[in-house]
Amino acid sequence: MSTITFRANKGEALTYSEMDKNFGSFFYSSSLSGNGQNIVLHYTSSVDVPINSGSVSYSLIKGLQNAGSDLRVALFSGSSTIETRSGFFCDRSGSVGIKVNESLVPLSYALDVSGSIRATGTVLQSSDERLKENIYIIDNASDRLDAIDGVYFNWKEKEGRQVGVVAQQVQKVLPEVVSEDNNGYLNVDYGGLVPLLIETIKEHKSIITDLENRISQLEGK
Repeated sequence: MSTITFRANKGEALTYSEMDKNFGSFFYSSSLSGNGQNIVLHYTSSVDVPINSGSVSYSLIKGLQNAGSDLRVALFSGSSTIETRSGFFCDRSGSVGIKVNESLVPLSYALDVSGSIRATGTVLQSSDERLKENIYIIDNASDRLDAIDGVYFNWKEKEGRQVGVVAQQVQKVLPEVVSEDNNGYLNVDYGGLVPLLIETIKEHKSIITDLENRISQLEGK
């Protein structure tokens, strides 16, 4: 919030009624600028009100004046200063970006973070059966998994080697866990790969059990 300080020969703060009655003595006019986003107060000067100042502009929408930037979230810095940080913003849909390139607005997801996320508690995803329908087992899980490579890689704009999968490979065999953002880049829900691993293990277990039974029959002859 912007603060306007008024000084007068009274020697103390003006009351509300004095302000209402004498406001015109302090400012001879006001106007709007920046497509109505700012109000400009034009000072007057007289013997009773010896003000030596030019016009002053106050933002009507941000309340941060030069410290603000469109869409950025306001932060307190020190006891009273308000600042903003590049990459920390909320777009007009209500989505939040943290350390994200602001040119990506509007964001594709409710929360978009560029960097690592740590949680000391459990991160949960809704999974109650009562909320689901059309439930059926993933078929050919082993063949689907064979088409996906586990790879080492480096992000082009970041240091440090990581491990993961290639979204284009996953999209071909399990498109349900791949999404495309507003800029055409593919994203993988790694947690969504767990059901594929579960069914692959079950398929392999079934094959192993079948082989064990065959071996037992051959050894019994």
